[in-house]
Amino acid sequence: MENIRQQFIGWKGFAPLSIEPLSANGSSRQYYRIGFENQTVLGAFNRSVPENEAYFSFTQQFLQENLPVPQVLYVGADRTTYFVEDLGNDTLFSLLPKNPQSAMPEPVEKIYRQVIENLTRFQRAGMKNGKGLDYSRVYPVADFDRTAMMWDLNYFKYSFLKPADITFDEPALEADFDRLCAFLNPEPQRYFMYRDLQSRNIMVRNNMPWFIDFQGGRRGPLAYDVASLLYDAKASLPEDFRQMLLEYYLDTASRDIAAFNREGFCREFYACVLLRILQAMGAYGLRGLCQKKDLFLKSIPYAIRNLSFLRKKGHFAPYPEIERVIARLEDSHWSEFENPSSDTLKLHLCSFSFRQGLPADSNGHGGGFVFDCRFLPNPGRLAQYKTLTGRNAEVQAFLAAYPEVDAFLQNCLELLKPAISNYIGRGFESLSIAFGCTGGQHRSVYCAEKMKTLIERNFNLQVDLTHHVHPE
Repeated sequence: MENIRQQFIGWKGFAPLSIEPLSANGSSRQYYRIGFENQTVLGAFNRSVPENEAYFSFTQQFLQENLPVPQVLYVGADRTTYFVEDLGNDTLFSLLPKNPQSAMPEPVEKIYRQVIENLTRFQRAGMKNGKGLDYSRVYPVADFDRTAMMWDLNYFKYSFLKPADITFDEPALEADFDRLCAFLNPEPQRYFMYRDLQSRNIMVRNNMPWFIDFQGGRRGPLAYDVASLLYDAKASLPEDFRQMLLEYYLDTASRDIAAFNREGFCREFYACVLLRILQAMGAYGLRGLCQKKDLFLKSIPYAIRNLSFLRKKGHFAPYPEIERVIARLEDSHWSEFENPSSDTLKLHLCSFSFRQGLPADSNGHGGGFVFDCRFLPNPGRLAQYKTLTGRNAEVQAFLAAYPEVDAFLQNCLELLKPAISNYIGRGFESLSIAFGCTGGQHRSVYCAEKMKTLIERNFNLQVDLTHHVHPE
């Protein structure tokens, strides 16, 4: 965060009023919202200069085509830190109905149609007079060819199937992978493939879609981005809505993309859906199973449901071992949606000061979990944080900037999850969880607040939170 601050000063000549870390979800990039002079910008830090250069290059080209992407406002000398236009907090995903059975609101349907109209513009971008986009700075490769497809399929195998302990016939699965790649890669591709076109990468401002996270773009099949958009796992679009949007894309592309082959597109569409979902499940496995980022595990049942529906429709018949793997996933616990719940169990979560001793158990059970936060970076040693607590945004930003803090919380969650599940199953009524630091003011308060959020993401039960030293 200090690097972002210094880079901002180098750009503007004065210090920002505020710096707020933002969730990066599956990205290794770090994002910050920076406030100054009654406005905000986003600061980004990414160690991969080649990936940054791909983003800068595409941004410049898309802006020349009047496509709705945020402007890059300033790039640091070392090309790892940059500042971009702030599009706000609303993503297309955030506007979707919470109940997937609900009818799609008309304003959201309108935005999806606008997304598709813009997608065809991305796909044909730079194809005027037969000249394509400049792919000289594409990262990591300029073409979604057989090699790149196999990377994604092996990502699924090694980052999801093996960690999830799903059995498969490896030679048969490899043979299916070969068939899938051969089907999708018969000739060089000419059009831009966004690569990660999904609802969280589409911002909504003034009821219009804006596009982010296209740094992985390359040449590829037209159907891939449509598959990515319509079978976005957590978006959980109703099937009739998907089919309507697919028809809308076909009509739009037939009108706007030169030499668009409607039959060829339809022939490859469900193969692209399969490839995209398997790639996404590889990401869920890496982030969720291997890196213990629990949020990604929640997407797995949605992805399996999509695969199951399409398998039963016969779309994956040319790939028999993939079909068998999907059937095993359908019967596994990975297909289960609901978080464990209890009307009986109450979690008593608290922060405390080790100077004042462990808090007494008022529930009569004794025991529970006590986590020591004193090894974490201490904001209390800095003058600007001394009068604040772990509930203040400035302290939260300080602690969130250290990866070891998040790793500590994720490890605590992994210890707690089996205990909470066991207590739910046995009908217990109470479990105590305490976070302590030296003064009970900064680190313990922050960790207790964050753990409450993590637990509520994973379990449907009551969580009481008490700060013993700083209850206000």
